[in-house]
Amino acid sequence: MRAGKLRHRVTLEWYQKGPRSDSGATPPDWVAGATVWASVEPLSGRLLLAAQEAQSETSGKIRMRWRADVAAATGKTLRLQHNGLTYRIEGRPLDLDGRRRELEIMVHEWV
Repeated sequence: MRAGKLRHRVTLEWYQKGPRSDSGATPPDWVAGATVWASVEPLSGRLLLAAQEAQSETSGKIRMRWRADVAAATGKTLRLQHNGLTYRIEGRPLDLDGRRRELEIMVHEWV
């Protein structure tokens, strides 16, 4: 992966269970982790249509250098922050060439 394409700063946020309240509910707690260089690309036109057939809410993709913790993550354990927007992961991050060099993550903007 060429470093020049990684021009966006993305913060990884990991899910942690918070303390139980008096009612017994456990509120979600997202804890900021590493901030990494990545490429954030919105899907447009034909790519968005094809992505929506496979995953109905995919709105973009984020590419970054391979990380073991991110490769094993799901939308329930990891979310991504970029420019004040929060993205949730759709499916599992993909190791594109199988060589543990680059991950492609299909994401949806968290509202």
